[in-house]
Amino acid sequence: MTEVWSGGVAVAAASPWITDKVKTEDIFDPNDNDLESVELDIEIDKDALAQLDDILQWMDSKIRTAKKITAGPPLSLKDDVTQRVAAARLIGADHFMSSSNMHKFLDMLLRLVARPSEASSRTWADTFLYRASAILPPPKQMVLNVEYSVSPVSVPTASGSEVPVGFIDYPIVVTNDLKIARYFLNHPGVWNLTQYIESVLGFFVVETKDRDVRLDDHIPQVWMQLYAAAKKLKCGSNPHFLILRKSYIRGTLTNGYEWLFLVLSVNPNGKGASYRISYRSYSAAPQEAGVDMTIPEMSPDMIAGILASWIEHSSQNLLEEDWFV
Repeated sequence: MTEVWSGGVAVAAASPWITDKVKTEDIFDPNDNDLESVELDIEIDKDALAQLDDILQWMDSKIRTAKKITAGPPLSLKDDVTQRVAAARLIGADHFMSSSNMHKFLDMLLRLVARPSEASSRTWADTFLYRASAILPPPKQMVLNVEYSVSPVSVPTASGSEVPVGFIDYPIVVTNDLKIARYFLNHPGVWNLTQYIESVLGFFVVETKDRDVRLDDHIPQVWMQLYAAAKKLKCGSNPHFLILRKSYIRGTLTNGYEWLFLVLSVNPNGKGASYRISYRSYSAAPQEAGVDMTIPEMSPDMIAGILASWIEHSSQNLLEEDWFV
């Protein structure tokens, strides 16, 4: 940002479409009432300005329509969670990220990585995602992307609409097709996903936060990202004839230690949605053991097992085999 001072007034030129060329003598005096005579020597890219105007008109047309995203009943773990954890531990025993190696890796992070920060939280989230990939049954494969940019999408709220622009920390694609998996390793993104939607079993969203923040405060951000991603999972190129192929999308919100799980269902007409979220977070936080800290025995395997199931069925409503009801 460039600041130009004139008569005690700071003028900031921060727009990418406006250059820093400003003549201070042409800036009007605060006491000058004849504003029509004021001329600023500012160079403007007319093509960029026209594009900006088109974007603003599109955003305005979206925001004008008040829609709604509603919260459904909370998700609760089923009573057989102990048996599910025991079964999850046995899966991928010969994989590099087996249950045993996951615990060793988490213990290494506990003694190696400084905390707290969002970056350190991601090292823990990475470990659980690696373990989840080892639990997925063949021939299903997941492709993990990092920081996918979400383009503007009108997201309905009770009071109107918001337009989120930002990044999904970890978008995950699930497929049975080895060629498609290889393709997404080199061509990540929702836009590419829509071209091969029939070969994709699911699209999963992971959002990570600093351990010092309350996860509950960021739930709206996650369901906005889920809704934005779901709106992109359509076929066709004409916006008037887009058909929603994936009505459900699942995700998780974590700080590495604590995990919340969400599922969002888009309305049949593609306008608005409802979501459900686990009634509490599930923790793999280190526990005190005298003067030392240790990794919990059960909860890491439970979280990894839920993640694997949540990712595997990421474009489906709750199923009988799900951990939640």
